[in-house]
Amino acid sequence: MAQAAKARNSKADFKIRAVLLGGQILNPEQAARDVAELFASDIEGSLRGQAPELATHEIHALVSGVIERRLSTMMAFEDAGAPGAVPLSLPVANLKPSEVIEQRKVRMSIASLYRSVDANRFYCVVPSGQTNGREFPAWQFVEPVPDLLQHVLIALRGALRNEVHAFMVTAKDELNELSPAEVLAGTKFETRRSLHPSQARMLTLPATERQRRVLALIGGPGESMAD
Repeated sequence: MAQAAKARNSKADFKIRAVLLGGQILNPEQAARDVAELFASDIEGSLRGQAPELATHEIHALVSGVIERRLSTMMAFEDAGAPGAVPLSLPVANLKPSEVIEQRKVRMSIASLYRSVDANRFYCVVPSGQTNGREFPAWQFVEPVPDLLQHVLIALRGALRNEVHAFMVTAKDELNELSPAEVLAGTKFETRRSLHPSQARMLTLPATERQRRVLALIGGPGESMAD
């Protein structure tokens, strides 16, 4: 198994070097996956020598997933100087639990995804036209939202599912007519055609400051959690 992993990493390393040297064009999604696996393996190797109790499959998968999501987000931006370049936008679709897993929005089972809702890591809504069931707004899986959302959801505890979603996606005067979802993500929804300069400035604030501004809208416990 160790030899197989070493062979995969060597292959990934070769492909990454080829891309950087301009000798090969690699699909961005595959590149993100290869780089994530390479770094996760390096980190796992370091842990084996310094903290062997942390060198587990779960830690490897967690590190790889975080790196892959971050790289995928970074590579989703086109050259800012190219004509008609459009930055990554937040999706407005809702996903079934199975679609979240199949599209690799998270690295967990459906059962773990359900538990993540109970732990206030993500939230779900009732499918349109139904009285029960679950769908997950896709915007919350865009980086860096997964690292910022939990405090906001904790502050909103007690609200109904669709009330939480309405708060997240509705433009607020206090946020320069941006929605909390857009401010947390640092980018606009795909349905928004353009940004005012003041909105663009808000979206470029540090992530923790954007999170603080969203929490300030909720008040009470949310403000203390932002500290």
